Amino acid sequence: MHAAVQPVPPAPAGAPDAVIAVRGLGKRYEIYAQPRDRLLQSLFRGRRQFFQEFWALSDVSFTVARGETVGIIGRNGSGKSTLLQLIAGTLTPTTGAAEVRGRVAALLELGSGFNPEFSGRENVFLNGAILGLARSEIEARLPGIVAFSGLEEFIDRPVKTYSSGMMMRLAFSVAVNVEPDVLIVDEALAVGDTAFQLKCVERLERLTQSGVTLLFVSHDTALVKSFCQRALYLERGRLKAEGKPEVVTELYALDIRQAEGAQAGNPVALKPFVGEGAGIAFGTAEGRILSAKFLSTGTTRAISAYGDDLIFDVDVEFVDDVAQPCLSVIVHDRQARELGGAFFPIAKPTSTGVKHRAVMRCALHQRLGAGPWSITLRLENRRSGQLAFPIDKQVGALVFDVEQPERDAYFALVDLHATCEQVAAP
Repeated sequence: MHAAVQPVPPAPAGAPDAVIAVRGLGKRYEIYAQPRDRLLQSLFRGRRQFFQEFWALSDVSFTVARGETVGIIGRNGSGKSTLLQLIAGTLTPTTGAAEVRGRVAALLELGSGFNPEFSGRENVFLNGAILGLARSEIEARLPGIVAFSGLEEFIDRPVKTYSSGMMMRLAFSVAVNVEPDVLIVDEALAVGDTAFQLKCVERLERLTQSGVTLLFVSHDTALVKSFCQRALYLERGRLKAEGKPEVVTELYALDIRQAEGAQAGNPVALKPFVGEGAGIAFGTAEGRILSAKFLSTGTTRAISAYGDDLIFDVDVEFVDDVAQPCLSVIVHDRQARELGGAFFPIAKPTSTGVKHRAVMRCALHQRLGAGPWSITLRLENRRSGQLAFPIDKQVGALVFDVEQPERDAYFALVDLHATCEQVAAP
């Protein structure tokens, strides 16, 4: 699960703080239809081609700064794991180069780097040695590694008797306790129980605060938005987009919706954004959100005092074929994490027509801390509480701030309006 120690090359030109520099990186595989074709290829020495080329990765370039946290998203088969393996040094590139400065710890394919016949303790020493640690250094860190993994009872048993969750615990514990300069994680947080996942996230936050560079693959876009400073979106082996996680993850969601819409015969495309500045909106041709505005300002931005109601109007339009039109309202924090949401049915006129129009007046009874906060609006055809087909999704169309409240009685983001009283002496 761990990559070998990487040599420390000179700093990439023009990027003195970069610890990862990827330039024109590509990985090609030769796909043979049958075993004899491989033999024929070696005999003809390139004069004829008996294989099909498959480029798992093609012409990918980017840099990652020291202490930066970067998430990599994309569908299965888009080249995410291949990219991490090339950076970690467990694969050799066909084209381009990946330079890494400092010690690299990589959590890649589950079980790789472990000898199944060795005990957990022996595998800790094995992986520590691969990472360039002296035996005395590993011995000094061993108690912390075992304690973090929670495998004290199993540490001297062969790894082949471990479950996948136990193996991930041990691998993650080694990776975060060897003081790496760069930590590479490939979907490792998807394995294990919830309590250990939370423990891992807390440790990753501590590592990044101390200056460790983190590069990880995840299908959990909420985790990418809340945890990463930047996101990379791979599609069919190419870098399609990079930038702010809240924008890149929505581009990814758009592509998924487009694929689903194409299969259902209902194409999904970009739509005009009703908010201020650059934003993203997408949906089908079945309707659209025409405008949204706070009553207090007449615009898409507002400031509210703590505890006051935020009231806003949303003007929508939809075709008669939309059976159950609804408006969903979702509140996000500054990192685009969903705080909460609700959906509201839209009454259809009894008369039939090509299009219907409605203005929805919404009130948000907020008890929030200082923002900024954003509201995503979604016009949809909702079949049930769990099943809805978006017609127009306006990401962060409304933005508001809250005047700093007195926070003596509560903390964090939301005032839950909790009460507590002493009813008896002990």
